[in-house]
Amino acid sequence: MTRDVIDELMGIQPGSKLDELRALRPDVRIATQASEDAIFGGPSGLTEAERHAVALHVAELNKDAALAAYHRAKAGDSPRIPVLLAHATMLTKMPDQATPEAIATLSKAGLAPRDIVMLSQLIAHVNYEARLLAGLRLLEEV
Repeated sequence: MTRDVIDELMGIQPGSKLDELRALRPDVRIATQASEDAIFGGPSGLTEAERHAVALHVAELNKDAALAAYHRAKAGDSPRIPVLLAHATMLTKMPDQATPEAIATLSKAGLAPRDIVMLSQLIAHVNYEARLLAGLRLLEEV
């Protein structure tokens, strides 16, 4: 059975109610972990510390303590962090404000086009994880 970061964050034990429920869609577990691996381990102009700092910020915006704790130890600082976090806040809280000017701000901060795409994918992925975790927590209570 394939396990993913969501299993780890939820503390899902093999054979548990949530494990059996998640086993109904093994493709979701596989895709979630593949995305996690690509975003946090793949080549990028964003450092690992920057990626985890953005992920920590998105987790905090979603008020997900477990997800935030997962990224906190790996998060670091860089001169670009304020621009990266501002972009993460915009995409998470006000996605309708994503404009060419917002992309230009990232370019001015030294991000190459592929890094801007990676950043946006990272933000979307962590938002997805926060929603998936919230849903699983609700199911756990049933």
